[in-house]
Amino acid sequence: MKFKQLLNKISVLQENAPEHTMGGGLFVGDPQHANKGSILSDKPTFNIKMPSSLNAINALLFGISSREYIDPDGLVPILKTKLNHVGFDFEAPRTLNDGPNSFPLVQYGSTQLGVYGQNPYEDVNVKGFSQGDGIKEKLGHSLALYVNVATQPNYLKKVTMYIAPCADSPLNTGSDCGCMH
Repeated sequence: MKFKQLLNKISVLQENAPEHTMGGGLFVGDPQHANKGSILSDKPTFNIKMPSSLNAINALLFGISSREYIDPDGLVPILKTKLNHVGFDFEAPRTLNDGPNSFPLVQYGSTQLGVYGQNPYEDVNVKGFSQGDGIKEKLGHSLALYVNVATQPNYLKKVTMYIAPCADSPLNTGSDCGCMH
């Protein structure tokens, strides 16, 4: 069989597909969806102004949430890595507390400094440097990752995760550069 014939027989070629999740994984689409959509589809997830972007990211989080865990703390670095693929980052805790947890998100920036710099079309001597979470200037509000940990009757932990709007992020400090000038 030639390669072109093989490609015609394969309806969907999914490379780098290490996991199968109900809500769609990073490289794996939702098996229930007709087009087998994925978080990495032809619609970019980095453009958070599009509602489909946050829906795709929350679908990924739903897929990860569909399992129960013995130790949900091992999930934090995996979650951080998955969100880094779409430009989000958060200050990762050493342990997740039972009950609700929330973590302010930053897009394309540092969890300590946020997004820091200046608009190249404005005078830095007038406006100064700006600092923020990289999200509020796009959406008008900040976003946070909400993680709820609940112990089940079988002593496993059910972890529910989603991204939603939140109160202002501590990284949105305006135009103060943080130096002692």
